[in-house]
Amino acid sequence: MQELLVAVIVLASALYLGAKTMPAGLRVRLVRHLTRGGRTSVLARWLDKAGGGGCGGGGCGSGCAPKQPDSPGKHRVIKLHQKH
Repeated sequence: MQELLVAVIVLASALYLGAKTMPAGLRVRLVRHLTRGGRTSVLARWLDKAGGGGCGGGGCGSGCAPKQPDSPGKHRVIKLHQKH
C-alpha cells in the first residue's frame, strides 16, 4: 500500500513539473487536442493556464532570452577574504 501511495505522488509530481516546463507551442497543441470536438477537460483547462518555463515559454519572461545586465549602482558586491 505504501509503494502505491509513493508511486501516485511521484507520478503527480512528474506531471506537474512536465506541465510547468513545457514549451508554449507544445502546450497549445496539447490543449487544442484535448478540447477538439467541443469537449471540455480539467487537464486542458489546467494546461491552458499554466505558464511555460521552458524555452519559448509564455509571457513570463523566463524563456531563453538573455537578461539585461543590472546598472552599476543596483547590485552589491560580496567580498570574500582568505583566512591566514
